[in-house]
Amino acid sequence: MKDKSKKIKEKSKKGSTESKTAKDFVNLTHVETKKQKVDYRGMIDILSQKEKFDEQQQFREKLSADEQAILTSFNKNRMLLDRIWIITNQSRIQMGMELYKQEEIKEILDNLVKLGYLSYEVVQYESKINDVYILTELGKEQVF
Repeated sequence: MKDKSKKIKEKSKKGSTESKTAKDFVNLTHVETKKQKVDYRGMIDILSQKEKFDEQQQFREKLSADEQAILTSFNKNRMLLDRIWIITNQSRIQMGMELYKQEEIKEILDNLVKLGYLSYEVVQYESKINDVYILTELGKEQVF
């Protein structure tokens, strides 16, 4: 038995010298790295755009909850006063709130026109004069 254990030990020693380690299979090379150069023109453009945006945000008045609700009721760029009135009141019914009168909605919409979120037109359709409100770019940013 001692002879067998000696033979096994000798075989294991020979096997360990013949087997290669992981570092023998890997060939490492040196890679040159360079730092990126800062594009100052692009950076200046971005910072100036950010300053303009911040100025615009600063001068914008915060909208009331009613004004925001009416703006979000716009599902098209152009909507009739009657349609806006129906949509906003449908959402108020579901929440159990008091309904708007058409004059109240018209006042809120006129205020939104003054703030620049909407524009206003009077259109004659089927021998009836209708008030049409159109989302401006500022209004589209707020809604979409």
